[in-house]
Amino acid sequence: MNRRLTLTLQAVALPVNFIKFWWAFIFFIALMNFWRLVFLLSQFGFLQGSNWTLYTRSFLIGLRFDGMVASYLMLPLGILMIIKIITSNERFYKYSSRAYIILSSLTISLINIVDVFVFQEFDSHLSFLTLRSYTVQKDSMAFIFEEYPVFLALVILLLFTWGVFTLYRIVNAAIQDKTSSIFKKSLGLTLTIIMLGTFSRGGWQERPLDWGFAMFSPDFVANQTALNSLFFLGRSVVQFSSESNSHELTQYYDPEDAFDTTRKLLHDPLADFIDDTTMTRMRNVQGGNDYNVILVLLESHTAAFCGYLNSENKLVTPNLDRMAQHGLAFTNCYANGVRSAHGIGSVIMSWPNLPGLPLISRTESVNNAPSLGSALKAAGYSTIFLYGGDSQFDNMNGFLSANGFDRVLDRKDFSSAHAGTKWGVFDHTVFDRTLEELDKSTKPIFLTLFTTSNHQPWSIPPEYEAAIPNFPDTLYRQGNVHRSMAYVDQALGEFMEKAARHEWYNNSIFVFIADHGLTVHKSPLAKVQNAHIPFVIYAPGLSLEPRIIDKPVSQVDVAPTVLGLINYPLPYTFFGQNVLASVNGVACKIIGGEAFWLQDDYLYFERFGQDAKLFKIQKPLADTFEQISSDSSLFNYYQKNFRSYLQTGSDQFKAFGKVNN
Repeated sequence: MNRRLTLTLQAVALPVNFIKFWWAFIFFIALMNFWRLVFLLSQFGFLQGSNWTLYTRSFLIGLRFDGMVASYLMLPLGILMIIKIITSNERFYKYSSRAYIILSSLTISLINIVDVFVFQEFDSHLSFLTLRSYTVQKDSMAFIFEEYPVFLALVILLLFTWGVFTLYRIVNAAIQDKTSSIFKKSLGLTLTIIMLGTFSRGGWQERPLDWGFAMFSPDFVANQTALNSLFFLGRSVVQFSSESNSHELTQYYDPEDAFDTTRKLLHDPLADFIDDTTMTRMRNVQGGNDYNVILVLLESHTAAFCGYLNSENKLVTPNLDRMAQHGLAFTNCYANGVRSAHGIGSVIMSWPNLPGLPLISRTESVNNAPSLGSALKAAGYSTIFLYGGDSQFDNMNGFLSANGFDRVLDRKDFSSAHAGTKWGVFDHTVFDRTLEELDKSTKPIFLTLFTTSNHQPWSIPPEYEAAIPNFPDTLYRQGNVHRSMAYVDQALGEFMEKAARHEWYNNSIFVFIADHGLTVHKSPLAKVQNAHIPFVIYAPGLSLEPRIIDKPVSQVDVAPTVLGLINYPLPYTFFGQNVLASVNGVACKIIGGEAFWLQDDYLYFERFGQDAKLFKIQKPLADTFEQISSDSSLFNYYQKNFRSYLQTGSDQFKAFGKVNN
């Protein structure tokens, strides 16, 4: 075989260095396509038998991304080749290039393996922010080592890398040295430069290739398969490297024009803006009261598995469903982001998620940022945040402590005897501690409880095993997720039953909302459908008439709605709306370089710096939709509303800590 290959290459008569260089390029391309196949197979449960032509096209389209990545990977080999030519040090080049090929192969495989697992969790490829959150957080790393056979995987990865390198070396050795003329060497160098230049920008189009090129079909999995995970990770690093760039993405109009449009959009008949420069409002209704506010942030509670939002899952959340039946039930509520940090920021701050870092991690949130905690503390409330895990995770403790919370209680405040997972003690223990804190309070209290148990590894306490039904294990480990959600609901029901026996019960407002959804849907609208979450307000002593509210709302609307229920008497600076009084209902979700805007029966989608679309949709959000022409007045209206909202949100947030609002 080697002799036949050698004769063929000699007949071609190209410089041997040129051939070896481009064999390494092809090797990288082949390795990335192997992992693309692994990614596609990892999504097997979501593949459509009629779309195999699209999946084949995914590999063809992906070649352009692969070429971009491979061209950058080839730069060190090019430098080594130049050193070899200058110094004639064949030995140095041989072993240095081999070491680089091994290291690059290992890196490609490692990133792709991690990407597969990240995609299953977040419905998005591995990005800098995801990588950062998992590598710098102690709990995340502990979970990874507990949940996955990391050391075994590393051994297999090393063996795999050695195997593919051996294949590379066999072919490389078959490329025998052959003297070439100066003309052929010059031709080879010229062709190499031209080809690398072409591949490095993904072609000769006006702008270098961006990840939007992979969005070539209505099939979600096909599009995501076309993306190269290393390209996506590198793109996120470049985007993150400039905080000013994230802010610039939101600059569309004259700031005053955007500000005026936003204030009209968020008009509340029962609250007036008190100045001309901020979002600070004050209710025009007199007579505040001192109802306790118990806010329960439900980890990963998706609408798809919530009974009052999906009748097929009534066995999962019967207790939450009962409160929805007797309280205010929001059927069209959406998370503003995809992680807990996003949800906490939007719920507690009443501020939309913005491109870049989560709000609670940004320097603007160090002080003077809006917060439901600071607002209620100013009205005489004691404020507590209760979490069964490590409150240092995602900067929660720092943000909350700086913005109105008297105490942040976390795992260290529980006995070590309490069982749990790496994410925290089990939720029934945290609910019991909530009862204790409410009993001890001598003044109105705002208590936020953030659950942890509905999270990988989807474990439930042994004492609850018999009480929680088994569910079929279909897509996205739904059997396990159903069970962990059912356990949290069981603990929630026990908490409410015990609370009803306490004096403070009838003087309390209970708010239940998820921090984010889960990756359940795989469709053209999946990223919005997966953000659909439960939102319920239950106030036994407030004599609220049970209502179903189906206009679009989001996490940012929690705080002003609560302030409306207690007739809050002071100014507040929030971006959400009191949805019980407001005219418009809107929801905005930002994820990476994409934005989704829901208003009325329309969904506006924008890929920052690339394209924008408007769809007429059904409620609840379904796969059937109608695209509206970008030349229409409807398109212009919803685009103007979204862009003004996002621009004003970014501008106003940048001002926190710099000016007094």
